Amino acid sequence: MKFDRIFNKVEKFDARAMTDPINHERRERRLLDKKRERWITNYTFFFGNLTEEEQQYRDYFETEIEDDPEDDWIDEKLDEIHIASQGQFDPALYDFVDYTQVHDAHENFDDIVEKKLFKYKYRQNASNLSTYERRQYRVRDRFLERAKTRDPILEQNLNDLLASDSRDSNLATIVTAPERFRMVAEEETRPFREYMVGEALQQYQDFYETDEEEQGFFEYMSNLTNRDKIRFMEIFEDYTVNPSDNKEYVMIEKREYNPELSVMSNMVLDLVDFKDRVKPLS
Repeated sequence: MKFDRIFNKVEKFDARAMTDPINHERRERRLLDKKRERWITNYTFFFGNLTEEEQQYRDYFETEIEDDPEDDWIDEKLDEIHIASQGQFDPALYDFVDYTQVHDAHENFDDIVEKKLFKYKYRQNASNLSTYERRQYRVRDRFLERAKTRDPILEQNLNDLLASDSRDSNLATIVTAPERFRMVAEEETRPFREYMVGEALQQYQDFYETDEEEQGFFEYMSNLTNRDKIRFMEIFEDYTVNPSDNKEYVMIEKREYNPELSVMSNMVLDLVDFKDRVKPLS
């Protein structure tokens, strides 16, 4: 279904001159003007897996996308609802057999935690839409309520944390300032890991709160080993994070070309400008 959407967009873009000949010239001029601005007068940086080709599509169909926004995450959620409504992927319809266990030595996948993780990951296919939505809204709403009072340390920027880790835990720090050496990432991400484990277990309980079959497992959860609790991190979801694509680009204006200098001199100045101004900005 995702491939069909991408294919249809490519076909629509390739046939743009024929589908709307009245507006084609105006739209094509807008596309070329913005493309020229991105590549001739600016350095352009793309985010959210956006590409130049997709941005050209967005520029050409700008007004249509404004009236009917496109979002891959929403489209995939609609796909999941459609697939679940078919009933063909209900786990209850299948017996799962690990054919490698006779020949290969590995962990025992037939344990209770693995079954519970599998059940939670495919819960949408195992129940009707109204039941799934009621339970999922309960998980989301309770998570957001707990998030209001969570540890402020969880709001820190992870990129900044990892940047300080690369500064304070490298070999140069050991040599020049051993008193400053510490494993920043290992120490300061511990609250994140503990939070994810606790929330994952809570989200599981919130979803199956009214499921009689799960009541016995809830009592067992408090006795899980640390290793098994960590495995539940796999189902953790942070509902405070915007899951949409956030496809965007930013431009940094290029240095103005000096016609009084040679091509080589301008090229050298461009390299210096990129190193000293553009790269730090980017």
